[in-house]
Amino acid sequence: MSRTSALMAAIPTEPTSTSDLYERIGYATLVRLGLIPYEAFRAELAALAATGAIERATGADGSTLWSRASETGPRTDL
Repeated sequence: MSRTSALMAAIPTEPTSTSDLYERIGYATLVRLGLIPYEAFRAELAALAATGAIERATGADGSTLWSRASETGPRTDL
């Protein structure tokens, strides 16, 4: 499984924090993908966002939130 497909499988349609995604994917998968350094994980998410596959937003607490891209355009309810 590629990095992209592994990450896309874990990213929900509802906004989820970077930390929650990191835990959701799990240590074993992160090791296999070479994404244990948190910065590498965030960079991979940012790269997916740059392609339009996922969306990035900032939560009320300042955390970065990620969700699958909407087929109807960017979310405005965050």
